Amino acid sequence: MTSDSTTPDLDVTRVMTASPEQIWAAWIDPAAIARWWGPDGFTSTVRELDVREGGRFDVVMQGPDGSTFENLYLFDDVEAGKRVSYVHQGSPEHGLAPSRSVVSIEEVDALSQTLVTLRSFYASESDRKKHLVDFQAAAGAHQLLERLEAVAVRGAGAVPATPEGP
Repeated sequence: MTSDSTTPDLDVTRVMTASPEQIWAAWIDPAAIARWWGPDGFTSTVRELDVREGGRFDVVMQGPDGSTFENLYLFDDVEAGKRVSYVHQGSPEHGLAPSRSVVSIEEVDALSQTLVTLRSFYASESDRKKHLVDFQAAAGAHQLLERLEAVAVRGAGAVPATPEGP
């Protein structure tokens, strides 16, 4: 990773008005994750979602301009309702090496507030720049967590408020 492996290159948190159970339900339901995965303006088609150690998440994201981005994530550490760690397999067409992300889900209080933290570790300084500057990963991560909260609050199986909304 770009510095030492314990210091994330991207560290984004959000206190959500959803319980850990609601957030986890939005993580493990393919229809739900399709509504929140990615930054604003993107849609996602989930081809496979198996959230467990050794499981896979195969998703195609489509940008507002119609560009498609195929993504494959391999789960390497999963603690249901508390943590999910995965390795994005990289993107040769965009010159990105594999990167690792860890999402933690921690109950804040009994009022159904939950702290969700997303930390990503990139393979090199060049990859860090591509993610954070060229692809604006920090802004995208904030939007992703906002969308996750919206889906979790409505319920994983709920229908989106608008055809393009979470």
